[in-house]
Amino acid sequence: MIRNILNIVMTVLLLLIMDYRFTGNAFHEIGGVVFALLFVFHNVLNRRWYEVFFKGRQSLRRVLTTLVNLFLVVTMVTVFVTGALISVTVFAPLDMRSENLFMHDMHQGAAFVSFILIAIHLGMHWEILMSKLKNWLHIDVSSLGWVFMSRIISSVVIIYGIYASFTNDIGEKLLMQRVFMGWGEEPSLWGFLLDHFAIVGSYVGITHILLGLLRRVKDTNPK
Repeated sequence: MIRNILNIVMTVLLLLIMDYRFTGNAFHEIGGVVFALLFVFHNVLNRRWYEVFFKGRQSLRRVLTTLVNLFLVVTMVTVFVTGALISVTVFAPLDMRSENLFMHDMHQGAAFVSFILIAIHLGMHWEILMSKLKNWLHIDVSSLGWVFMSRIISSVVIIYGIYASFTNDIGEKLLMQRVFMGWGEEPSLWGFLLDHFAIVGSYVGITHILLGLLRRVKDTNPK
């Protein structure tokens, strides 16, 4: 259970440090270091995944999970390394700061790729998370009210998240086409959090739906 809580905490922390205009650079860098430590801790907790990496049957679901996890590790390491190289606070005493703007672009691009991959990672484990939540809240998942409400909320989050992805130029940021010095007008904190929570929710929801469809296809065409 601690792994699932850690996933959510890391997602929230990532949202808080994604735009340092709201928190200042010092909090951004310190939060980044905390996030890096949590990420290492998360991987230590999941070390068995690495131990059985090449063992067992490689189903499509397992292959997809492996690819997402590996890409996430690569992008997070990129974020940490580039963050250290452009640091003006935490790592400044080490005197290794790079003035190369491409390093800023890479840091931002890798951060947004990690942001999306974390959402997909959550989507792949959403059934487990929701099962725990339903047990805690004693929700009757078979009730018509719950089914209707959950589907309405999911649809709204996914639709708004897709819209927010375009209005926040997520595609350009993923492709490293937006440098830090050209971010435009400063958005409101609540608007930023709403948009990016919705973006996370949309990728979680879409991943969950696609995996559900994949499972149905597999059940319909067993081999």
